[in-house]
Amino acid sequence: MHIAHLADVHLGHRQYGLLQREDDMANTFRSALGQIVESNPELALLPGDLFHSRDLRPKVLDDAERALADVPDDIPVLVSRGNHDENLTPRSVTWLNYLHRRDHIVLLEADLDDDTAEFEQYDPVEPGSKCGFYDHETDHGVVRVFGLQWRGARTDQALEQVASGIRATNDEHGEPAYTVLLAHFGIEDEVPALGGNVTHAELREIKEVVDYLALGHIHKRYDANGWIYNPGSPEAHSTTEVRDDWDHGYYTVTLDESEGTVGSAGPGDLEHDVTHHLTKRRPFFTTEFDVTSYDSPGDLETAFNDHLEKERTTLNTEISHERFQASGNRREPMVDLRFTGTLQFDRADLPVDRLAERTEDVFDALYVQTNTSGVTSADIQALLEDLDDEEVFIDGRLQTEVLEQRVFRTIATESQYSDHADEVASLLNTAHRMAQAEETAEDIRDTVSERRQELFPDLTDDVVIDVAEDPFAEQTTTDEPESSAETGEPDVVAESAAGTTGGDDE
Repeated sequence: MHIAHLADVHLGHRQYGLLQREDDMANTFRSALGQIVESNPELALLPGDLFHSRDLRPKVLDDAERALADVPDDIPVLVSRGNHDENLTPRSVTWLNYLHRRDHIVLLEADLDDDTAEFEQYDPVEPGSKCGFYDHETDHGVVRVFGLQWRGARTDQALEQVASGIRATNDEHGEPAYTVLLAHFGIEDEVPALGGNVTHAELREIKEVVDYLALGHIHKRYDANGWIYNPGSPEAHSTTEVRDDWDHGYYTVTLDESEGTVGSAGPGDLEHDVTHHLTKRRPFFTTEFDVTSYDSPGDLETAFNDHLEKERTTLNTEISHERFQASGNRREPMVDLRFTGTLQFDRADLPVDRLAERTEDVFDALYVQTNTSGVTSADIQALLEDLDDEEVFIDGRLQTEVLEQRVFRTIATESQYSDHADEVASLLNTAHRMAQAEETAEDIRDTVSERRQELFPDLTDDVVIDVAEDPFAEQTTTDEPESSAETGEPDVVAESAAGTTGGDDE
């Protein structure tokens, strides 16, 4: 028996406000499904983030239905809910519910109202009804698939409920030959600093009743201990993901009764052998330029043009790989343009926009993302070297608060936010103090987000006007380009005009 496992499709993600990137998400998903169908699986698993937002443009829903229509009816697509599909207080009807009722997918969700999770069995007679597990009959017994929806910080509690719920389900319906759990979370020990909120210790009870933990949420492929698998998103969603050489793709899983395969230690009678496949996606390319050696903007720009010409050959070699091409043709790359070093002249004279335009022209790029966080001005460098004045040192003791405020003020003055240097310095200081007090990341994020919207309303990320509970009602959304500051951390989305925020944690 063969199973396919992909996750984090993010249909509708219009990265940097580019329509082409929204199309990329749909095309890569459709291409991946085509490859999966060719492998002739009996089940396809998709643990979360089929969509990038719970509020869809009509074209995004159409893209989803067209792609899923390519999957033969005898290959059920089993889906669980991710944090982008819906937040922790879901609507009574969502777009995943709609696809479930149209029989495009089987949406699996646990009932977590009690101490023990309850799972309703999928009913083929009523395919649109609520369900929590799906039984697939094989010659060697039942393959049983459970679904756990996104639970955020409550995931550890939900996992305890799920372990009890799986035991109760097996007592009622009989022990399966093989058990799969779909879930959407990161594992702390496997993906440090990438939103992992579950430890291996918190998975011990789940491991006793699950043979294959099919994860989504982190866009990087990883697997652990022969039973935990996360395939990585089909498309790259940030330059960090590519620069750090993350694998993006899907798994194919073969189940049999032979000995010595990877999954031989699970609770069921069957064993698994897992293979990862890279998806075809748009190429990303990173180029770095050190500004330290140039005393004037003119000298820097001349050297930068020479740098681009040298890099062009490297870029063309990297993006010529078959997995980055469309029908054998070159695809315009996404370019991560990073500046580093110590700037010898006023930061305001660094012609970032013009250098980005030149890069787009020379590299024939779809988009150039600039990053100047690695640049330190000569003024800041001098500040860091000159710490022995009476204000910073008193009786030989470093006055950290005074130093921090001076550094924050200098950074704000030297940044693109110089018109609000005092306010930005104060906000940096506030966030720093909150972190020292171990306040939650959500509280710090909300504080920074709210103040940022007050100071810079034109730079607000991805504002989405909330819509009626009925997904079939007329919708109104406002799409803004994403922030130019990519950190590799999850997106923060304003879910209503009032400024309510919801986070993702890739």
